[in-house]
Amino acid sequence: MTNDQVHKFPCPKCGAEVDFDAATGALLCAFCGYNTTVPVTEQQIQEYDLEAALKEMLSAPQQTGYGEGKRSIKCESCGAVNTVDANVISTECAFCGSNQVVPQEQVAQVVKPESLLPFQVDQARAGAEFRRWLGRGFFRPNPVKKIAQEADARLQGVYLPFWTFDALTSSWWRAEAGYFYYENESFWTTDDKGQRVQRTRQVQKVRWEPASGHLRLQFDDVLVPAAQSIERAMIERVYPFDTKALLPYEPKFLAGWGAEAYTVGLRDGWQTGQQIVENQVRSACAQQVPGDTQRNLQVKTAFSNMTYKHVLFPVWIASYRYGEKVYHFLVNGQTGEVQGEAPVSWIKVALVVAVVLIVVV
Repeated sequence: MTNDQVHKFPCPKCGAEVDFDAATGALLCAFCGYNTTVPVTEQQIQEYDLEAALKEMLSAPQQTGYGEGKRSIKCESCGAVNTVDANVISTECAFCGSNQVVPQEQVAQVVKPESLLPFQVDQARAGAEFRRWLGRGFFRPNPVKKIAQEADARLQGVYLPFWTFDALTSSWWRAEAGYFYYENESFWTTDDKGQRVQRTRQVQKVRWEPASGHLRLQFDDVLVPAAQSIERAMIERVYPFDTKALLPYEPKFLAGWGAEAYTVGLRDGWQTGQQIVENQVRSACAQQVPGDTQRNLQVKTAFSNMTYKHVLFPVWIASYRYGEKVYHFLVNGQTGEVQGEAPVSWIKVALVVAVVLIVVV
């Protein structure tokens, strides 16, 4: 994009660019201190009919791109597609820490979200949590503790794309319900005098009976990450996100922030979402089976009233390399929940094991 094509957000006082500030929830000028709230429209968050979209093979009836003053960059190391301010010409990949990022033209499948959760946790708070978490623990390798001192420089605030799904499920289940009962059993043993004697004991047994039932459940905003740069299990560790606080999408919320592009289509997203729902339905049906134990649980589920929407959620990400592996640390940009992974010094582990063995001997 040429300079005259980039839409910026100038400060009305000094003319410098303003960024969205997570601490105040407003647009803030770093030069003169001017701040103003982001205008939010009164439109409702739109949810779309999932069955209709899947039948028409549509990923979403929406516009593409993230709007004003944004462009895409692609990491040649991990393949992540990140969206940054148009004036950013050099950056590290937020997902693997590589600096092998190249500009990329905006592509048609980049979904323009219709709602988002703005950042509420600023970099100072996220950095403090990063340093505290990564710097603690005896088994951390010493070089990692040095990385913790540079947390503020490594943390990047990124909006991650998600699909959310709603559904009403109607499930029929059947199983064998087991009821415990006890019977006396005779057995021979040797007493203190060495003589064989007969004794009795209670033995637990199970009486199996057929059981069946019906269960209806309503699922609201089942979350499915719409990008593959971070493992879903890692992202789920910083749940929940309060989707009741979603706001209509406004490009100003992304001023000064990155946003990863959608790389998981609606059909693939729903396959994951359906599996999440079915797992929860199966667990709920298992709790409906009477008795003390159960076996051979079978569940058949019908879906109805299925809807979806595409949103952006705020996450602070720190990625660093240690050895040949990339480690991630995440902070929920709405709640401040922190989770991460860190390498272990096996030399220290071996030292502790050796000391324990010496003490035992």
